[in-house]
Amino acid sequence: MGDAGIAKENDILKKYNLDQVNFLKVGHHGSDTSSGANFINQINPLYSLVSVGEDNRYGHPSAGVLKTLQGSNIYRTDLNGTIRITIFPNNKYKVLTSV
Repeated sequence: MGDAGIAKENDILKKYNLDQVNFLKVGHHGSDTSSGANFINQINPLYSLVSVGEDNRYGHPSAGVLKTLQGSNIYRTDLNGTIRITIFPNNKYKVLTSV
């Protein structure tokens, strides 16, 4: 999602027929300017991956975004280290972390 904000998320929902995604790379390091409830509720991610530095000065990810994502399995680089997803045939996958 990069730095896509809530307006861009709404554009994505209008343009694409998304109902559920397996993996969401959470936008803007979990900032409250991304990952709006409307978007998250529509795509209903199984796994949410937050790339964020430990003790960053912005306080990312925001508590509100984490609450919005609570229905998914949340992985954060500040807590879990490197996040590696291996995808196998037949839509099987494994999520591994370095911590």
